[in-house]
Amino acid sequence: MRATVHLDALADALAFAGWTCVPRYEVTPALLRVFSSSAPMIGESISVKAGVGGVPWFISSTGDPLRPCHDLPGTCVEISVRLAPFVRAARTSKPRTRRWRTHLLFRRR
Repeated sequence: MRATVHLDALADALAFAGWTCVPRYEVTPALLRVFSSSAPMIGESISVKAGVGGVPWFISSTGDPLRPCHDLPGTCVEISVRLAPFVRAARTSKPRTRRWRTHLLFRRR
């Protein structure tokens, strides 16, 4: 089975879970970019690779095996667990204003 079939199925499952997915099938290996629409600069690129016995697995951008491709719910949970803390931090961080930067530059040491 082609990697894009597995990535399309994962994209559908992740979209249902609230994540935004953009296929990047023009690159090798084919990738699925997963991110939150509220923090699009934070995300993960998922690929597919054959594992033990030829069973296809979803692989993270760091090369870590996530879950077998037949475990879509488990893969969604795994990706959510990896991305949620970063997305939450991005949503709650205070924007750095010019005044704040000036304070950092000129504070007494």
